[in-house]
Amino acid sequence: MLDTAPKASTKPTTTTADDTSKTASGGEIDAHAQETDGFGLVIDALKLNGIDTIFGLPGIPITDLTRKLQRAGLRVISFRHEQNAGYAASIAGFMTGKPGVCLTVSAPGFLNGLTALANATTNCFPMILISGSSEREIV
Repeated sequence: MLDTAPKASTKPTTTTADDTSKTASGGEIDAHAQETDGFGLVIDALKLNGIDTIFGLPGIPITDLTRKLQRAGLRVISFRHEQNAGYAASIAGFMTGKPGVCLTVSAPGFLNGLTALANATTNCFPMILISGSSEREIV
């Protein structure tokens, strides 16, 4: 005998902005728990694109981002010169097919990374160069 019982609908549920501000018990979530900053946006974008390794040089302007990258499970490989980090990122992009990411500080760090970015662009290697900067009041 065939089973003719109606089957449960597999229709996907939708969530509205109003739904996301409430917990399962119906209470309100702390507004700070939902806020994100620029670091979070960068990390989310990298993870959404399957990037799991960052090449870079440690420095004050990017220290917070580096810590948050590591906390989010991304591997950070440090170098002694931005150009070397950039070349490693470009080769990683070539070998994996996913963009290699080089993280540098601003000004001279960014300029040193540009050499590797120019090389990657010339050879059609996927690469992303991210440079950080400090607030002027801090400097």
